[in-house]
Amino acid sequence: MKTPFSPAAAPLTRRRLLAALLGAGLLPMHAGALAAPTPATDATPAPVPVPVVSRRRYALVIGNARYAVPANALINPVNDARLIAQTLRKRDIDVTLLTDLTTTQMEAAVDAFAARAQDADLALVYFAGHAVAVDDVNYLFGVELPMAVGDVRIRTAQQGSLSLKRVSQALRRANIRARLMVLDACRTNLTRGASAAGLVHTVPAGGELIAFSTQPGATAEDGFGSEGPRHSPYAYYFAQGLDALAAAAPVENFFKQLTGDVQVATAYRQIPHYASSLVGAVTFTTLADGQTPAVPGGTGGKGGQVGRGPSPTLGRDLIKARMSAWEYEIERGAQYLDEPRFASLQARALAGDVVAMTTLGLIAENGEHVQQDYKLAAHWYQRATDQGFAPAQTYLGELAGMGRGVPKNYNVAERLFRDAADAGHRRAALDLLDLRVRMGEPPDPREWAAVLNDAARNPPGMPPLQGVPDMLRALGVRPPGQP
Repeated sequence: MKTPFSPAAAPLTRRRLLAALLGAGLLPMHAGALAAPTPATDATPAPVPVPVVSRRRYALVIGNARYAVPANALINPVNDARLIAQTLRKRDIDVTLLTDLTTTQMEAAVDAFAARAQDADLALVYFAGHAVAVDDVNYLFGVELPMAVGDVRIRTAQQGSLSLKRVSQALRRANIRARLMVLDACRTNLTRGASAAGLVHTVPAGGELIAFSTQPGATAEDGFGSEGPRHSPYAYYFAQGLDALAAAAPVENFFKQLTGDVQVATAYRQIPHYASSLVGAVTFTTLADGQTPAVPGGTGGKGGQVGRGPSPTLGRDLIKARMSAWEYEIERGAQYLDEPRFASLQARALAGDVVAMTTLGLIAENGEHVQQDYKLAAHWYQRATDQGFAPAQTYLGELAGMGRGVPKNYNVAERLFRDAADAGHRRAALDLLDLRVRMGEPPDPREWAAVLNDAARNPPGMPPLQGVPDMLRALGVRPPGQP
């Protein structure tokens, strides 16, 4: 992990916390006549299909880890498969769990599953293990694969694997109304494959949803490392999200939420992808009129909260270390810039990279390398905020609190700071206290001490946030590790 950038070291960062704490000469800012934006009212909704209970729901869950070639061995797919199977069973789905299968065994398992699920309301196939894309076809490998994944060529893939098309065809022939295929494959840390490895986009047939643990052409991670859960990020958040999913939530909402959780937890190294051609309103427990086109994201109400951040079960120290690393990358990226880096940031931002979006926002806000433009800064921050990226929420909240590029609005700023602080961003927690003082609330020394003590405990090997010890002493609190 990189050494985090100290916010106080940058000449243009916005730090007024000690003054806010002491209340020395501060004039409260006023939101003025600009009220918080109100949600737009929807037009008359279209008729909503009437849901009926899905009585026949099946799942086939396969986890392949013990590959014959040592270079292909994986750590977590069997753990992942067991976790997914357990979670699906909690939803009263009839689950077949199989692990470490050869290609022949996988083919037989798919055929037997399709026969068992004939005319079912819903069927789900989950695969964790190795897979590759060759000539726009996705192939899933059994454990007998005789070579390293990076050495696989088209003939080996075609003759010694299970193609995703074959799985899709088997489920379609079984006349299953809603078919879900989930591939948690192409794990980077142990595949030793070519950098271009990864699964390609697949257009689903009608009544089908295909979900990949990462975006087209990319690879996926096998685990969180030694300090995290013994699962892939995708499987971990799949299970966690399904446990918390409302019964009436469309399956598209579930996969949208899953995308947000995984991309934030992996620092946007891995961005899941799904494509849906489901018809009607499909949940994990109900179906609606199969003649009514499905609407991704649901037919009304609140959708999933994309990008809510890493799960607290990973440990707040680990989460905060990630936040510090992200902020370091953003601040340094905005400070040290040349034309090639700027072009790269723009390309990454347009491709959906929230770190790049936030960096472009900070570049526009600081105006060191380009003409200062607060509206452009707010635009980039908002785009990253829409994906739940905590540093962008913090920067946008600071603009809203100052009325730069967006209307001055303390309610909006407070909401943004709270969301970012809840996700583990130290700077947002400090900004939130600053904002409350400026709104006229008397500072609570115990709350300030708790937040500042937390901010002073940077991850090992990282420089401390400057100014925090002075703030703690002003409160009569001894900084951590000091006499």
